[in-house]
Amino acid sequence: MSWLSNVSSLKQQVTAQVTQGLLSASKLLESDEDAIIKKVQKTHKPQGRQVDNLDGLFSIIGKILLHDNPKSDHDVPNLACNCTDRDAEETTMTILEKELQNYLWDEKLVIVAAAFAVNYGEFYLLTQLDTPDPVAKNMAFLKQLQFIKEIGSASQNLSGAINELIHAIMTVIKCVLQFSVLDPKYFEAEEQPSAPTEIARATYWTIYSVVTCGSYIAKLVGLRNQNTMAEMTSQLKTLASKVSSMQKVLQVKFSHRKHEIETYKWLINRFNTYQDHTILSDLFDVEGGKTALVVGHDNKKEVDINSLKGSNVWLLISGPDACHAEMKTLTKLYLKLQTKEQNRYHIVWLPIVDGFNEREFSSLQSLMPWYTVRNPKIIKPVAIRYIREVWKFTNETILVPLLPKGHSKSLTPRTLDPLWISGDLLSLFSVHDPKKSLWHQNLQITLDLLLGGIYPEDSSKPASILCLYGGEDIKWIEDFTTMINRVKNSTKISIDLVYVSKSNAIDHYNNAIFDFITAKKVGGYWKADETHSWHFWTRLESIFSWGIQDGKNAKINDTMRDVMSLLSFNGSYKGWAVFGQLGSSHKVVKATGEVVLDVLRINNWWKAGTNVDSFMLALNQQIEQHLKVQKHHCYHVVLPTTVPRVPDEMMICAICDRKMGKYLMYRCCE
Repeated sequence: MSWLSNVSSLKQQVTAQVTQGLLSASKLLESDEDAIIKKVQKTHKPQGRQVDNLDGLFSIIGKILLHDNPKSDHDVPNLACNCTDRDAEETTMTILEKELQNYLWDEKLVIVAAAFAVNYGEFYLLTQLDTPDPVAKNMAFLKQLQFIKEIGSASQNLSGAINELIHAIMTVIKCVLQFSVLDPKYFEAEEQPSAPTEIARATYWTIYSVVTCGSYIAKLVGLRNQNTMAEMTSQLKTLASKVSSMQKVLQVKFSHRKHEIETYKWLINRFNTYQDHTILSDLFDVEGGKTALVVGHDNKKEVDINSLKGSNVWLLISGPDACHAEMKTLTKLYLKLQTKEQNRYHIVWLPIVDGFNEREFSSLQSLMPWYTVRNPKIIKPVAIRYIREVWKFTNETILVPLLPKGHSKSLTPRTLDPLWISGDLLSLFSVHDPKKSLWHQNLQITLDLLLGGIYPEDSSKPASILCLYGGEDIKWIEDFTTMINRVKNSTKISIDLVYVSKSNAIDHYNNAIFDFITAKKVGGYWKADETHSWHFWTRLESIFSWGIQDGKNAKINDTMRDVMSLLSFNGSYKGWAVFGQLGSSHKVVKATGEVVLDVLRINNWWKAGTNVDSFMLALNQQIEQHLKVQKHHCYHVVLPTTVPRVPDEMMICAICDRKMGKYLMYRCCE
């Protein structure tokens, strides 16, 4: 249906027969307006711009409704509806739901105003009692409109109230039309959409006012009761006052949004042409004389942005609930780099928060040895919008590199996945896609890939086997460590044991395991809240995420198969073990705890004189042979919500190649 058809339909609706009783605008004004506006917003289902030359149409409407003699006592429009005390609200909602739901807000208002103007124009011509047109005179007589001149002040007051309401309606519509000049991508991106809400409010009350005004005018036919006219006048003035107040609110919103958009465009241009790190000053709103940044773990020292001049800078952008283990791990890598590069690299933390929680902010800030904002509130809203829209920040921690000499192409936000994989902050300044460098090589799951930057290699010691193991079955752990000691005693091979907690483990639940490891002196352990454990599992998740994004399928890609096997250990209560050598290009040897124990109990393949290389080769062969005859297996992978959506067909069992089932799990780590 075209908008012209809508105008015709609305005109018929508002000229329907009027029932007895005055509309109670004041009653509705006291109702739950917010609930009404929420209903109005639900009716709004626009399908793009449907009315061409909206400004031109509005101009024509204005010439009808706001003609040259606005204060004349003849200026009474005719717009009627079939309304009782509560029917004005119902009629307004019906118009919004059935006639106007697919139009934009400004189109809704102009179409309603057009219907209003058609009736008004017809009625206005008939009220010109001094017209020489005999048809108009006779029509006015038949409609009993001669009373307008006869009653006097009562009709003049009512005419004035109607006129006042018309002016308020036209002013509000003109104000709403201003918003159409704003770029929708800026306007609709408003984080707290108060302007759209106020536009919906103005739309509702404008249509309600038109319906009310039409109903009152229809009652004027033959009406001589001055008390009734006085009540009509009072209620129309109340509506005019409310509509006028909305125009003032909308004008403030428009001016504010226009200024925000201009500032936003200016900020985009600034970053597109930035020359040095002083551009950071544009992100903050600080009172005169105060600095935006502080530095230091505990006693925060105020620092000037100019102190960053000549250095390489990362903007660390995170949400309010950034992982403490993540920050602790990043701190280790940062301090390592600082020692190596003599303070030529710096990090500036920009926390993006909706509500400021000082305790949470201070807790995170205390972990950081780098530059941080003095207070999240000083980050300008326009800067937050830039970070979200241009740098695509969605509460996942990112790093944005800023080179000493500005270049917009260097402003490429990076997630921390490559950092957890490489263990090297400098890798984030590389112009190459780290994902390609990871997957477009003959990637093998070696111990160096799993533990690089996590577990320090002691080059002074002879080559040894490092075994990572885990699980929460204390009986299995006792049996496994006993078997490893038996192997070590028989072969004289050096095997270092490190127990790795699950990423979601509660450490005090595993105290018995830690106590056993300490008492029996069977190596070390990584608690769940330690950076080693967190970094290990996060690195695996990062490699898996990149593989999924790159279309790697475990059915045909051995690396993805190995990664999924390792990730399955994190979701298992039962034991598991991974054997490998640092500095070796050979893949790790891995298996579930049950398989490892079965293999180690077979004495004929390991014996005195076995060296490291032959032991690793034989262990791998024994595990593969065991898996071939294994009759049953239970294999599952628990993925965190940070991992991108995984196509079901890519989740293949690493043991039997069958498609895995998908289950939704809710888990409390406590």
